[in-house]
Amino acid sequence: MKLFTPLTAAFALLLLLPACAQEAAEEASDMEMAESEEMAMEPDCFVSGDLEGRLSSLESASTSFGDVMVKVCYGAPLRRDPNNPDVTREIMGALVPYDAPWRMGANEATAIYLSAAASVGGVALDAGAYSLYATPTMGDWTVHVNSVAERWGIAINEEVMANDVGSFTVTPGMLDEAVDQLRYTFSEADGGADLVMEWEQTSISIPIRSG
Repeated sequence: MKLFTPLTAAFALLLLLPACAQEAAEEASDMEMAESEEMAMEPDCFVSGDLEGRLSSLESASTSFGDVMVKVCYGAPLRRDPNNPDVTREIMGALVPYDAPWRMGANEATAIYLSAAASVGGVALDAGAYSLYATPTMGDWTVHVNSVAERWGIAINEEVMANDVGSFTVTPGMLDEAVDQLRYTFSEADGGADLVMEWEQTSISIPIRSG
């Protein structure tokens, strides 16, 4: 009977090392391919017309959790008057009137893309592209989810509203420092992420969850 000595064990381990290294390299390659495929899934933002010369730049933000990739595209207006940078405009309740629908950005409708089913503000949505608009008030806001993403952001009339698929309310927060250019960011949350909009000294947070 042959004995399995420490020497033979060491020799066997040496034989296994190249295979383990190859397996690790293959796993790393698979992860890189998966990440690359996930990035490739990110859709381009819809653009109507020419971007050149616009006063509000086209911006986007994206995140992923579980099998859901979320991307938001929006026009990012400035608090400063683009025609007179020395003038700071009043935003909420003035440039953005209360009790009237607002596209939550500039130019095209603010669009949200989902790679898989998810809930936005509690509204259950299938994978696909949607647009968001809000009705700001001095209290809570109503945010509307619309099934048509590729459109100019105004006018928000009865024809546009007929394609709403749901709505929800959010309570605005107050920022310590004013934000000059409207921005959207994502923050991590249990079961998904929160979409945060900030402009002037106002912020709102929209929960996005998988399933």
